[in-house]
Amino acid sequence: CSDFWPRFGLLFLPQFWPAELLVLGFIVAQVSSNICFRVVGEGKGARAFWLFVIANGIGFFCTIFLTFALKNRNPNVIYALCFGGGFCGLQVVSFLLFKVPLSTFQWCGIGLISLGIILLQIKA
Repeated sequence: CSDFWPRFGLLFLPQFWPAELLVLGFIVAQVSSNICFRVVGEGKGARAFWLFVIANGIGFFCTIFLTFALKNRNPNVIYALCFGGGFCGLQVVSFLLFKVPLSTFQWCGIGLISLGIILLQIKA
């Protein structure tokens, strides 16, 4: 029973998280910070400044997640999953939130990148 708390505490340290969770954390943080930057670009005043600070704080977690995801894993796969997933996620969220139009070719590109990410994950 005395070993429970030290082992339980390790769950909160990113270096002990599975790679899938770290990659997902990177994607969510990257999309969130970029969406905040988009809103900042359209705003003014103190609200825009504080949203800029928040976006940078969220973006800091991208560095943390990527660093620990790369530890003892194939960097080619991790980079592709993180940045490909972040790009696709950002395009879809921008389309949904800001009504940014995407052509058929752009949707095909997002689909191909997503397919590539799936194939990389299967290969890994």
